[in-house]
Amino acid sequence: MLYSVRNLKKIYKSRTVLDLPELSFEKGKIYGLMGPNGSGKTTLLHILSFLDAPSSGELFYQNQPVSFTEKALALRREVVLVDQHPIMFTSSVYKNVEFGLKIRKIPKSERQKIIEDCLDRVGMREFIHADASRLSGGETQRVAIARALACSPKVMLFDEPTASVDVTHQAVIENIILELRHDRGVDCIFSTHDRFQASKLADEIISL
Repeated sequence: MLYSVRNLKKIYKSRTVLDLPELSFEKGKIYGLMGPNGSGKTTLLHILSFLDAPSSGELFYQNQPVSFTEKALALRREVVLVDQHPIMFTSSVYKNVEFGLKIRKIPKSERQKIIEDCLDRVGMREFIHADASRLSGGETQRVAIARALACSPKVMLFDEPTASVDVTHQAVIENIILELRHDRGVDCIFSTHDRFQASKLADEIISL
């Protein structure tokens, strides 16, 4: 089992934003999360990526209980979340994609090829020296995906990955998700408001 949760709750300012008695995600599948605004999709993705701790309940990853301490920090090397509104550093696209590689101590001699390959896959190679803080919303989203891909994660989570992307590059991102699962063995979970997209990409749709 990739993930399972029991009696998982998240409370913000006395308001329950997520309440899941039981939920599980199997390995080897693409999951689509659907639900109206405020249903807890983003909150769940933040918990599954170990960026936010639940208020109560249990989370299991690879059948092991997760405590949100130093162990969770180590797990972030395996699981990467691409936010709906990614933050870019005020530097080049190259430097933004390189960031995760430096943290993971990838040798400098290997970084350039990895960065170029990942930018190629999202159609952003020509922007490699551009100022990342000046990109459009769709361009920023694609660079964020390249940055995540560069880290070679075991699990990739996407929060509304095509919400600010034009139709042409929406297809690029959808194909990346399919390729990650079917060609590279990366488990993927994404949220969306688009039922057609969920049906096209997901092996299983979860409604929150």
